[in-house]
Amino acid sequence: MWSCPKCKRVFSRRNQRHACGTGNRAEVIRGRPESLVQLLSAIEEFARSLGPIEVVTRERYVLLRSTRIFADLVMMSDAVRIAIHLRQKVAHPLFFKVGANDRGGVTHVAKIRDHQEFESLKSYLKEAYVVSLASSPKSA
Repeated sequence: MWSCPKCKRVFSRRNQRHACGTGNRAEVIRGRPESLVQLLSAIEEFARSLGPIEVVTRERYVLLRSTRIFADLVMMSDAVRIAIHLRQKVAHPLFFKVGANDRGGVTHVAKIRDHQEFESLKSYLKEAYVVSLASSPKSA
């Protein structure tokens, strides 16, 4: 583990490239429909229930990370785009894009528009959190 001497955030790799600080959530939700703000809040609340995490925001992006990023979100005008990082490929009708990532795992992308769609992806988000705690995606 490595801590940035400036911002004190902790990373799994020494000298991890990053932007210091965790951003401003208000910037992410500014001008978004209330239904999407509530959906983002539900996603963040669920992610925090999994264990210690950091929520990093930049403009319209939200990163969910333990020692590594396990999901990233993009606030769109009509949906929250979620990319969930898993060990292997899984099938779900909401995943419109699936591909290998640079950590040896597989990223699954969906656009979620309501709480019911989010409910159907919770188990994958939980799995991604567990994978993020492992020393490498293949060893979890």
